[in-house]
Amino acid sequence: MPDRYKDQIYKMVAKQPVTPSEVANNLGISYKTAQKALLELAATREDVAYKKSGRIHLFWCRKNVENKQQG
Repeated sequence: MPDRYKDQIYKMVAKQPVTPSEVANNLGISYKTAQKALLELAATREDVAYKKSGRIHLFWCRKNVENKQQG
């Protein structure tokens, strides 16, 4: 089921940092579904990163992935 929302979630992450709660509220899906899709994006795409701070997961899109790999 998370595959269905990957494109929509990626667009949200590309605009600004988001949490699974924000994604779940915007798309009308459960927290677990949003978190699973976000973690899958972070694992499969080099430009999506995340940080866990306590119980909060924060996901964002790195803008200069190519520059870091070249330098």
